[in-house]
Amino acid sequence: MASEPLEAGISREGAAAPASAERSGAASAFRASPAERAVQALLAVVLAAAMAAGVLLVPSRTGTGTHRILGLPECGMLRATGKPCPTCGVTTSFVLAAHGRFAEAVVNQPFGFALFLLVAGGLAGLVFTLATGRSWYPVFVRVNPVVILLALLGLLLASWAYK
Repeated sequence: MASEPLEAGISREGAAAPASAERSGAASAFRASPAERAVQALLAVVLAAAMAAGVLLVPSRTGTGTHRILGLPECGMLRATGKPCPTCGVTTSFVLAAHGRFAEAVVNQPFGFALFLLVAGGLAGLVFTLATGRSWYPVFVRVNPVVILLALLGLLLASWAYK
């Protein structure tokens, strides 16, 4: 059965449709193009590196400053005003979560924990799509990126107010 091109190099392979889709009469599964699979693999490497860094780093006991281990400078806002910036504690919270200390991560900086969940979920999704050859296209056409970005911004600001 020949491929039917859809959009941006993504094709729908009729032979690759899951049995459940055939029984329900749903459309065939979307298959990732070679270019999309290369992007998925690159993103998986980046997210795996972030997770590995989270596991290897030691979280700061103060709740902020773990990023300094990576050679990054001290938070200028915290130093100048004594008040944390919106991202103060995100790295520490991410590292706490990577160590399985979820409650501490949420208490320290809720946005950092949310970021950890996004990275872990994204990595799991990438591994799944790479293993199955499926495309992300069906997910992205259903999700409005502006809504997601506004939700993340709202969570970041709420986490800052919490700090």
